[in-house]
Amino acid sequence: MALPVSIVVVSRHRPAALMRCLTGISQLDYPGFEVIVVACPAGLAALAQRADADLIKQVPYDEPNISAARNLGISRAAGEIVAFIDDDAVPEPLWLTHLAAPFDSAEVAAAGGFVIGRNGITFQWTARTVDATGQATPLDVSDTQPTVLHPTPDRAIKTEGTNMALRRDVLARMGGFDPAFRFYLDETDLNPRLARRGLATAIVPLAQV
Repeated sequence: MALPVSIVVVSRHRPAALMRCLTGISQLDYPGFEVIVVACPAGLAALAQRADADLIKQVPYDEPNISAARNLGISRAAGEIVAFIDDDAVPEPLWLTHLAAPFDSAEVAAAGGFVIGRNGITFQWTARTVDATGQATPLDVSDTQPTVLHPTPDRAIKTEGTNMALRRDVLARMGGFDPAFRFYLDETDLNPRLARRGLATAIVPLAQV
């Protein structure tokens, strides 16, 4: 049974990119999800012109702080899983199907997928671990099957803010994103916090944006 998912998209001063992202989300093949857009006035004005605008939760926010914006999205989330994608990304149709699947295992607290670069061919980000200073190191995993990974005392499992998901109750216990990280290392900060709790992360190569 597919778990209900809330997709949070943060956008500021990029309405055209946001519309492209939302069109991709509208084509997802997943039985139960909602969309929450946290955006500046320009983004919300563009969203208002969409035929599916009434189906999207809209949260006004126009400060340069993606962590605070994501927290606003989380506060409106009804799904058991909260997924994140950036406004300049477009998901593959089966993105959410693959990204949500590992949460069928109770040990999985978070999941992250692969990010295709702007050339549409090569990967920008795949599997990585990260140390306490934020330095990431590539990790060799299956390129087709999800891999459930546990942190070590000195390395956490890296997830990318434009392609990741966490259990909503885990986010609540951790207090969401740290607003002190306004735009850089904002998602990376979550990884050692998950690691300190000994929580597992699934790397899902076919969950692609």
